[in-house]
Amino acid sequence: MIVAEKILAGKGIRPTETRSTIYKYLKRKFYAITLREIEKALIKKNNYTGDRTTIYRTIKLFQEKGIVHQIDDGTAIAKYALSDGKNLDLHLHFHCTHCSNTFCLPNKVGQDSLPDKYEINDVNLVLKGVCLKCRKK
Repeated sequence: MIVAEKILAGKGIRPTETRSTIYKYLKRKFYAITLREIEKALIKKNNYTGDRTTIYRTIKLFQEKGIVHQIDDGTAIAKYALSDGKNLDLHLHFHCTHCSNTFCLPNKVGQDSLPDKYEINDVNLVLKGVCLKCRKK
């Protein structure tokens, strides 16, 4: 078994070819991606003949198992990125208004930001501006 399949199996996911391919694609991306981007990549690189529903169900399964998290960056299109392995991805995101890429930032948002007896279940913090690559252009 290769790394992707071991990671999926370790999360209780049967590592089918489609699931492994989607995981590997997400692993190579340094920014969050849409379901449409995943579909295009699968068709282009792997001659994928499945349907969008399979991709959607795979991403939702990955979300349930903590492999990916969904990002609402204000564009009305859900984007997905690999999770850091913890149950909640409580970190900031950066959306480039020039190239429309959304990046996960290492800054964590912690429980210490809240008053006593409050509990964080979800965080959606998106900073907007121009990324380094676009600034260089």
